[in-house]
Amino acid sequence: MSEYPHYIQRMLDQAREQGQWYCGQSDAAATCFDVLALFPDHQAAAELAYQLFCDEWLIYDNRNALQQQIDEWDDRPWQQRRRVALSLRFMSRWEGWHAEVERGGARASFGPADVADALQSGRDLLLEAYCLGDEECTDMAWPVFVDAFDRTGDPQGALMWVGKQYADLGFFADAVEVLAELCARFDDERARRLLAEVRWWRDNAHRLPWLPPPGDGSRYRRMMAVIDPSAPSDDEVIGDLRARAAARRVGRPHGPRPVVAPEVARLIEAALPPPAAPPAGAALVDWSFLDRDDGRPGEMPEWAKKTMRLFEGQLPHDIVDRYRWSRPIQRPASPPRHNPAEPPFDPDEFLDLGGDPSELDEPPLG
Repeated sequence: MSEYPHYIQRMLDQAREQGQWYCGQSDAAATCFDVLALFPDHQAAAELAYQLFCDEWLIYDNRNALQQQIDEWDDRPWQQRRRVALSLRFMSRWEGWHAEVERGGARASFGPADVADALQSGRDLLLEAYCLGDEECTDMAWPVFVDAFDRTGDPQGALMWVGKQYADLGFFADAVEVLAELCARFDDERARRLLAEVRWWRDNAHRLPWLPPPGDGSRYRRMMAVIDPSAPSDDEVIGDLRARAAARRVGRPHGPRPVVAPEVARLIEAALPPPAAPPAGAALVDWSFLDRDDGRPGEMPEWAKKTMRLFEGQLPHDIVDRYRWSRPIQRPASPPRHNPAEPPFDPDEFLDLGGDPSELDEPPLG
């Protein structure tokens, strides 16, 4: 006899039914996260969410969506975190993502008004890590947030806002810590639901089938040596930004400093065990093509061709040129399974790209 109420099994059965149809996996996984919000140790719900994310058309759609932001051969670690963060944005159905803006206008998007400036400053630091790979900024952001928690008259709102920022930018372990603190101090149903989802992503993001293998940036450097040998390295870009930031602080109080000294952080990192390798044969995508890539321009993926047709003559030259190094992604052999109870998807309803209508059968992510 199951230790969980009968309605939990009905919720999982509903998720399985919904998840078999094209674009149904996001809503089906949301049901799994609803279960995990009620029963965090429900392993069947956690595993079902992963099985739903192994749908071949979902993998294909997510690869195409991510490739429009980050080429699959870009193996810099911070770009992998961006892929995971973008994946959460594509897949999440949590209703609270835009609640602050809807409730209080643009200023409310920076959390409680009495500490909005501090929260915005901390978020700006996280964005430097997210967009540029300056990992030191993540250490500098945390004391800024802690100070805001201590000063605000709305700690619940501040904790929720910071937890959402960490989740939105792919810092899932940090998001779990903040949201767990929020749930321990306040009875907040929305926070419990977000905590359940973000905890799942923290524990399972490494095995999402649409993500290319993690790397250390060596493939990116090999490709860039062919594409643009004069391009500055990440370290050069970060060093230049830090020098400019230091120049702006001349004559002013010191800006935020890392909560952990860099040398201590290196010692901790060296002591940690290496990440476990994924089980042999578990990959649902053959990524070996990445190691065979010669860095030469080639055939563009379908999404790039469609974009160029849609904005013919209007796209900046550098964007068009960049598409030449985005590689085609193979479509699944079997057609997508559409739910017969729903109306068929007609792409011509939304776009008129010209050309052969048979090329327009790739709907957006659901």
